[in-house]
Amino acid sequence: MAEFDLSQIKEQARRNFVEAWMSTAGYIPTDTRVSLPGKGKPHPLRELIQKSREILLNLGFDEVENLTILPDSDVVKQYGPESRVILDRAFYLAELPRPEIGVSARKMGQVEKIVGRKVDVESLQMILRGYKKGDIEADDLIEKLMDGLGISDYQATEIVDKVFPELYSLRPLPSNKTLRSHMTATWFHTLAALQDRAGLPLCLFSVGPRYRNEQREDAHHLRVHHSASLVIMDPEMSLAAGRAITEEVLRQYGFADVKFERKAATSKYYALGHEEEVFATSGGDLVEIADIGMYSPIALANFDIRYPVFNAGIGIERLAMVLSEADDVRRLVFPQFSVFEYSDEEIAKSVGYISSPVSDRAREIARAIEGSAREHKDEVAPCEFLAWSDDSVEVWVVEEEAGKRLIGPAGFNEICVADGTIYSDVVASGVWTGVNYMRGIAMGAAALVEKSDNDIVYQVKTVKHLSDLNLQIPEAIRQYIEGQQKPIGVGGAVFVTIKAHVLREKSREAHSE
Repeated sequence: MAEFDLSQIKEQARRNFVEAWMSTAGYIPTDTRVSLPGKGKPHPLRELIQKSREILLNLGFDEVENLTILPDSDVVKQYGPESRVILDRAFYLAELPRPEIGVSARKMGQVEKIVGRKVDVESLQMILRGYKKGDIEADDLIEKLMDGLGISDYQATEIVDKVFPELYSLRPLPSNKTLRSHMTATWFHTLAALQDRAGLPLCLFSVGPRYRNEQREDAHHLRVHHSASLVIMDPEMSLAAGRAITEEVLRQYGFADVKFERKAATSKYYALGHEEEVFATSGGDLVEIADIGMYSPIALANFDIRYPVFNAGIGIERLAMVLSEADDVRRLVFPQFSVFEYSDEEIAKSVGYISSPVSDRAREIARAIEGSAREHKDEVAPCEFLAWSDDSVEVWVVEEEAGKRLIGPAGFNEICVADGTIYSDVVASGVWTGVNYMRGIAMGAAALVEKSDNDIVYQVKTVKHLSDLNLQIPEAIRQYIEGQQKPIGVGGAVFVTIKAHVLREKSREAHSE
């Protein structure tokens, strides 16, 4: 059974991504069989999207797909002078430029050092020119280098990583393309294309995402949310006719009584006085669930549309909140915000190090630091004790302030879990995590010694958070504990100082196995 040492993998990748990528492939199980758990559980949002499709199809609407990306000039055509404000909530798209990559003699030398033989410079230049012109897609570049130069995946990736740093210095260039912030933004193109090719009334709907540059995501705001949007184009179409159809649509969702209110400030893509908000009762309160209106003749004319158009937009997430009586849209939509039950054993197992040593030598340094601190914890300062020494580094546990003990009173508290609470105890109790304060600190110090070529000083004084002990828990478990109003009760005085003195410059080999 595979369980990854995440800190170790991250550290390997930080030092040499390509080597880590190649070596960690061996961590993946092979030739196994896994039984699926049976019938899956559908997502409530997707169920409501499907229900929306069935309702609108059964009422006679045809389903279409609308554009997702559109130029900001389309928003200007719809909103007129209000467009500058509206575009503030739009996500603009940017693109990375394709760089001109020169192949100097120095770079060719680097390439040939990686490959271990002569490389045809013209073949390399041809590949890079093809990439620049867009003839080679970005995700095909490595494969083209492998085929064109007769090299391995590892070598091709090393060349991109080490020889052509200009690929990493690229900065996105903004464009005038935006992600649709409302479904209306793209209805005009669809209506213009179909007005002479389909009979009237033209009744269409589309269910899909909208992208809003919200200032924050919280219980009632998401940057990506879904709309069930419908349009009806007909020479006789009016707001009253649209209101009656909207009532029937919402009745299919289970809302027997809805309220329409004219919007005080009409959106400029609607005709003046022809936009209304639709409310339903939820928990005794009126909650907005839809917006309806007749498109402005100006907006229609800007897209060469000749007939009146009614539009209704139903927010799927808002509707799901009302129907399920949820109070936080994030928990309704995203699994990472859902409240899962975690046992004390699962919580204890989830406690891990923020930084941990990669090499056996550095792990030995961590054990030596903890052992020296435990052996001399009650010695009175000023004092220092050599925890580790080899031909490249000395590591000391130190206390310089006179009259203090080497290690503070909480230095060897054990981190435990009971009744969904993380706490510390003088001796292990509840479900023990296998970690004490000094062990977490020692692992962090040893990881720093391992990756540093300079003298270091690693200090921990008063502990208030797990991170003070070089410890962390997954965000889902933190949310579960806090959601149950349980504490993460670590604290106390440690007052430990660990110093490392480099005896000679450490080579890269000294950092790894």
